[in-house]
Amino acid sequence: MKSSIQAGEIKEFTFDQVFEWQPGEGTETIDGQSYQTGIASYKAETVFGVKPIQAKALIQGDKVVRWLWPKSGMEIK
Repeated sequence: MKSSIQAGEIKEFTFDQVFEWQPGEGTETIDGQSYQTGIASYKAETVFGVKPIQAKALIQGDKVVRWLWPKSGMEIK
């Protein structure tokens, strides 16, 4: 997950914003594909001030293939 963020594969947040890394809850199947998951918690500036936000990494073969918003399941660009 760290190398994915550092490589700029996601534009929503930067490596420096992340304050917590968590492993996922085992294997998760999304759109017929199985993934390992991980959560990156980061601080983001919002209209309500600085808030903690989470992003879910979908991992296959030790590489992050997609980032999702954990609650909605929508892809993060």
